[in-house]
Order: sequence, then C-alpha cells, then structure tokens
Amino acid sequence: MQEEPKVAIVVHAFHMEVFEEILGLVRALPARHKLFVTTVPDREMAARSRLEASGRDFALQVSGNRGRDVLPFLRMFPILRAEGFDLLVKVHTKKSSHRADGDIWRRAMLEALLLPDMLERSIEAFRSDPSLGIVGPDGHFLSIANYIGGNRAGVLSIGSRLGLSEQQVLGAGFFAGTMFMARGDALQPIIDLNFQDDDFEAEDGQVDSTLAHALERSMMLGAFSLGRRVASSANPAAEAIINDSYDFARKTNSRSKFGSVIRWMRNRPKL
Repeated sequence: MQEEPKVAIVVHAFHMEVFEEILGLVRALPARHKLFVTTVPDREMAARSRLEASGRDFALQVSGNRGRDVLPFLRMFPILRAEGFDLLVKVHTKKSSHRADGDIWRRAMLEALLLPDMLERSIEAFRSDPSLGIVGPDGHFLSIANYIGGNRAGVLSIGSRLGLSEQQVLGAGFFAGTMFMARGDALQPIIDLNFQDDDFEAEDGQVDSTLAHALERSMMLGAFSLGRRVASSANPAAEAIINDSYDFARKTNSRSKFGSVIRWMRNRPKL
C-alpha cells in the first residue's frame, strides 16, 4: 500500500490572533502533517503555548525580526527537508494594515491552501504529476513585470543568479503574499543562493523595495529554471493563469511587452 504523503506546514507566526486562525484550519487536517513554526523572540512564549495547546506535532524556531516571513522560511527549510518532508505549505500571519481589505486577502489565500479538500486536491496533483513544482492560491498569480514595484533590480539579480535572462524573469509570474504549496526540490535553487541574515534589511515597516519583497516575486523562478510546472489551487492539473485584474494591488508596469509564464515555459531554454 502506498504511504499517504505527509506535508510540512510552515508558518511564520508574528500576529498571534492570525496564528490562532491558522491553527484552527490545521486542526481539521490529518495528524501526519507537521507544523514547522518560526517566530520572533518576544512572541516565542505566546507561540509555544498555542502550539502545545493544539496537540499537533511541531517544531518551533526563533529568530530576529528581520526578513519578514521569508528569511525565517529559508532557515527552516533545511530542517523540514532533513525530517523527510518532500511537500510543504508556506503561510504566514499576514496582516496588511496598510490595506482595508487585508483580512479578506489573507483568508482567501489561507483557505485555498489549508482547507482539507483543497489540500488533498493539491497533494493528489503532486502525487500524480512529478513535473508539478508549486501550487498557489487561485486568483493570486500575478505578472512579475506588472507588479514588480520597487523591486526590479533585486528580482533581476535573483533571476540572473538562477541563469535566467531579463526577458524570462519579466515574462514569469509569482503568487502574491508568498503563500503557496511546493515540492521541496522546486525551491532548492532559491535555497542554494545562500542568502545571509545581513542581506535582509532591518525591519522598519516597509511595504516594498526590500529583499523580502524581491524574493516574494522570485520564489517561482527556481521552479521555472528547473522546468517545473506552476499551478493554481482551483485546478492544479492545469498551468497557472496570470490574473490581469487583481483587486488587491496596483500594477506598477502595465506597459510590459512580455507574455505569460505559460508561453515562456513552453519556449524555455534547457538550463
């Protein structure tokens, strides 16, 4: 009998009320899925008490308040891989206080990834298609070119280090919010770039133009460089379609001449 796949659920827990919301979703999932939680020092006790009360198997890692949810994820990744987890869900306690609709944005992404039927659909897609690298929340897959913001230099630098041209990078897409499900090896090219703590800016409430924001737009590039497929949670059997009418962010380069990630993947070079 084939063993049921287990999933590492990676959570960066900063806002504890949102962490409780995430734990509420996780409680409905099978016990074989383990929590890997990161937090900052002054939230450690609050996060630990909630984890212990949840009754779930968990690992907790504490690090400084730098790099938002991205740097803690990069540090947790080798730990979950060493424990034999091939599949992971990456989420965080997103609370966009600069947006009135931030709670709607967050809930849509969390439910697309962690509702039991959605998670099982994605697991089955990964099990049946070895070329599938990443699945993200439906409707949140955006054009890098159109939503690059103040991160152009950072994103292009990451792409160049992955062996991708400017046209390939700007023709690709990304899942807004840095929440997705992935096969571990699809993220390995990003991990192998070996970002250090000091590469990330000190936390100062920034809403754009940091390395964390550049990596939000670059997480899919590692999968693309390997020729892995990227899909949405609504239909993981098909290619993700870029959303050109996103309600939660303003385009920053609507004049992009580059096409969708689907066209680029069909014509990608063998790297």
